[in-house]
Amino acid sequence: MTGLWYEITAETPPPLVEVVAAVMREAAPGGLAVEEPVDLLGPEEGFAVRAGEPVALRVYLPASELGAVLTQRLREELAGYPEVELTARPLYEQDWAVSWREFFGPVEAGRIAIVPSWVEYEAAPGQLIVRLDPGQAFGTGHHETTRLCLAALGEAVRPGVHVLDIGAGSGILSIAAARLGAERVDAFEIDPIAADVARANCEANGVTERVTIYGGFPGEGAAAADLAVANVSARADIELAGALAASLKPSGRLIASGFLTGDRDDVVAAFSEHGLSLAGEREERDWALLEFAKG
Repeated sequence: MTGLWYEITAETPPPLVEVVAAVMREAAPGGLAVEEPVDLLGPEEGFAVRAGEPVALRVYLPASELGAVLTQRLREELAGYPEVELTARPLYEQDWAVSWREFFGPVEAGRIAIVPSWVEYEAAPGQLIVRLDPGQAFGTGHHETTRLCLAALGEAVRPGVHVLDIGAGSGILSIAAARLGAERVDAFEIDPIAADVARANCEANGVTERVTIYGGFPGEGAAAADLAVANVSARADIELAGALAASLKPSGRLIASGFLTGDRDDVVAAFSEHGLSLAGEREERDWALLEFAKG
């Protein structure tokens, strides 16, 4: 066994998941795993999330000088959150390569089923499958905001539309949009590792002719889109509100998520300032999704 790593786990109360996840991603940009407490109900009923119980956030750091620095940075950044329990355990690379898969199984959201490549799965009539290897990128279908976005895309995407995906992560939403009939999907991801994962996932799902992964965010002069989906933080949504509004056609729509219900009003206000009106909203546990219309 070669390649020793440390698995860093933060047992986090649900209201703090967003902020702790952001800290962990910054300290360990290689990827973040999210494990929610669930009760298995049976082979047909699936599972039920135990609301209110701590969520396990995990990152993996090398057992090296750099890993020690990053681990210490994590401890310092999270010292202000005594409710968060931080632990570490050694893990050999070949063990990690197998163990991380234990956290990912099929997820159904609206018309879409997200299925890891190593899992056998038979689609229901009319169901579309997205094969996904999350690798070192956020977006597996297990988080509430990803499921909310998938369900919203299933209702909003029409054949032939042009879609923007802001904060593409693993490419899950871009692939879903293409499978739902979008003619063109422009996906934007600032993390180069995640962008590479997204490209690989697009290739595995046969959608590379319709999905293009870019770095950064849409710039001025970008082609106007029919629909944009931004599964990012509330802060990012607010900062990008003007650019996102400008990137839409006059009749375009926006799906915004990635934030808690407590941030709803601030996000609505930011997009309203740029000519977008609230057209719908939904939530799952403490996470929100807002739908906006332009014009």
